[in-house]
Amino acid sequence: RALRGLGLLDAARETLTGALRRRKGRSEELLRALRYERALVYEDLGQRRRARSELEKLYAEDPDYEDVAERLGITEG
Repeated sequence: RALRGLGLLDAARETLTGALRRRKGRSEELLRALRYERALVYEDLGQRRRARSELEKLYAEDPDYEDVAERLGITEG
């Protein structure tokens, strides 16, 4: 999050991707948070399709997570 805030998007993406490779012993909540942050980095990098794909997976796991539904344009009718 700090790297993204500084505009160091490539470094943020690489750091998050590396962290996601090490799944053993990590809670699902932490992994979900890392994937969410990486989706935001993809958005900031202009990789909209990749960001949307990540957000869709998060929504499938937990529809109420952060602002995922809003970012996907899903409204409850």
